[in-house]
Amino acid sequence: MEEICRPCTREDLEEILEEIWTTLELQGEIPAPGSRVPPGLSAQAERLVEEGLARQGGKELVLTEAGFRKAKEIIRSHRLAERLLHDVLNLHSEEMEHSACRYEHMMGSEAADSICILLGHPRTCPHGKAIPPGDCCESGETTLRPLVVPLTELEPGETAAVAYIGTRDNARLAYLTSLGVMTGRPVQLVQRRPSYIVKIDESTVAFDEVIAREIFVRPAHRKRQPAKGDGRRFRWRSGRG
Repeated sequence: MEEICRPCTREDLEEILEEIWTTLELQGEIPAPGSRVPPGLSAQAERLVEEGLARQGGKELVLTEAGFRKAKEIIRSHRLAERLLHDVLNLHSEEMEHSACRYEHMMGSEAADSICILLGHPRTCPHGKAIPPGDCCESGETTLRPLVVPLTELEPGETAAVAYIGTRDNARLAYLTSLGVMTGRPVQLVQRRPSYIVKIDESTVAFDEVIAREIFVRPAHRKRQPAKGDGRRFRWRSGRG
C-alpha cells in the first residue's frame, strides 16, 4: 500500500531547523548563513527549500539567510525557555525539556526578549549550550517593558494593536467598539495632552485618561533603552560564558 505523506507543518520545519543547528554545534561548527546541512539531514531539509529556508549550494544543501534567522530564533526560544523553567520555576530536567519543546513554537521574538531581560541576558542554557543573543543583548537593555500596556503608556507617534478593553461597563464597551476600538485593531497615539488623541484607521478620536487607562494595547515595537555603564556591547561566543 502506497504511503501517504502528511503535509509539513510550521512546527515540523522548525524542528528540522533546530536539529540542523544542534547537529552543527555537535560537529564543532557555529551555525551561520550558508552553513552546510549535515548529510544525514539532507532528505529532511529538502522540505525547507520550498520555503526558502535552504538552497542548493553545489552538491550540498545550505541554510539561507532566512533559514539561519529562523533556526536561531527557535534555538534561542528553546534555550531561554529552559533557563526560565530551570531558574525561576525550578523544574526538573525531564519536565523542563518537555515544556521548553512546546514553548519554543509559541514564543515570538518580543516574548523571548522579555524573558532574556528578566533573566539578565543569560549566555548559556542549563546544559551549557550557547543562547544566541537577541537585539536586547546587543543594546544592553535592562528595563523590562510588559508586552501589553495601557494606552496611557504609549508615546506620541507610537503604534500598537488593541489587546483588550479592561472595563465591565457595558455602555463604555459599546461606545469604544462603535469607535473601532476592538481586539486586534491597530491604533496610533497622536498626543497625550490635554486629552489622548488616537488614530484608528483613517479616523481620529479623543479619550480622557480614565478611558485611556482601560484600553490595553500591544506595542508594535519594543522601545530600546540605551546601555548603561561603559557602553560596551554584549558579545556572544560559543560555549560557556
